[in-house]
Amino acid sequence: MELSMPPPQIYVEKTLAIIKPDIVDKEEEIQDIILRSGFTIVQRRKLHLSPEQCSNFYVEEYGKMFFPNLTAYMSSGPLVAMILARHKAISYWKELLGPSNSLVAKETHPDSDY
Repeated sequence: MELSMPPPQIYVEKTLAIIKPDIVDKEEEIQDIILRSGFTIVQRRKLHLSPEQCSNFYVEEYGKMFFPNLTAYMSSGPLVAMILARHKAISYWKELLGPSNSLVAKETHPDSDY
């Protein structure tokens, strides 16, 4: 009697990464860090979003005090959008980014330039 094994399953998550306008000149360094961290860059696109496109993308932030500055900043120059993939991509990406609060980040990740 031959036992049939199901084919192995690979669970891969995808997440969005954006290299913002003020650091787009460090794209190569950032991509190197991403790849060394075990991610695959599934898709990459350089874009220059209009303020309206930024408003639509960040619609969940509408009405907050920082919203006008956010949309102005994100539409101020080109950015790079990437789809990243790996096992547990979202949690590993968050870990790689560190804290979103810049004051906390300066204390816990002092070597981060990005």
